[in-house]
Formats: sequence, C-alpha cells, structure tokens
Amino acid sequence: MNNDAKKYEIAVGLDGSESSWKALDEAISIARQKKCLLHIVSIQELAEASYSASEVLATDKTSQENLEKIQIKARIHAENAGIEIDTSIVAGTSSIALVDYVKQNHIDLLIVGDIGHSSIWGTLLGTSAEKIVRYAPCSVLIVR
Repeated sequence: MNNDAKKYEIAVGLDGSESSWKALDEAISIARQKKCLLHIVSIQELAEASYSASEVLATDKTSQENLEKIQIKARIHAENAGIEIDTSIVAGTSSIALVDYVKQNHIDLLIVGDIGHSSIWGTLLGTSAEKIVRYAPCSVLIVR
C-alpha cells in the first residue's frame, strides 16, 4: 500500500443553524466510518455595501465572534467523537467561498444543511445550495 496516497477528506458547512448542526452530526458519523479528516467551515458573509463603515465593522465583529463560538462548540463535539478535525472561518459569499474552500483543500465530500441561519444556505433549499451542488468539484450531501 502506498503511504503517500491522499487521505479522504470531508468538509461540512456550519453556520449555527439547526440544519447545519444536523449536517455536522452526519459529517462526524461519516468521518468516523472513513477514519478521515473533517474540515468544519463557517462562512463570514460580507456586510452589505450600503451600510456605514461603523455598521460594517460592528456587523463583521459580531459575525466573527458568533462564528468563533460556533466553531469552538463544533470542535468539542467532533473531538468528543474522536474525529480528527480542522476548523476554518472564511470570509466571502457563502456558495462561492465554500466551493473555493473545497477546491483549495481537495475535499472529497461536502456536507451542508438544507436550510441555514442566514443567507448562507438560503431560506429554502434553492439558490445557494443549487450553486454549491453545481460548482463544487466533489460530491455534495445535503442533510435535512
């Protein structure tokens, strides 16, 4: 067996919504079965350009702080399950940033929830999820 073979890697999009936590549980289950690395990725969406500079800074700080708390909770949950993990908070538009992350990190499977907190997965399984499925270079599992 070639020890240089690439290890299977999974990523899960986590925004703190109920469906993203379900996606994390599914990702942990699959990562445990495959004995692989799990990337937990949260997207810090950029504030609207119409906001004032102080509103943008406040929104970005709040979003960063909330995502950090979500990431800490997710890390503990995954580590308690015995899963090797990597956590990341990426700035950008949800579908684009998540697809870019998957490409850059050579992810084999991306797992997302069907309905997110904000526009991260869209209010309904639709635009963002459709874009993710269309443009991700790997398989995508949408958890309901």
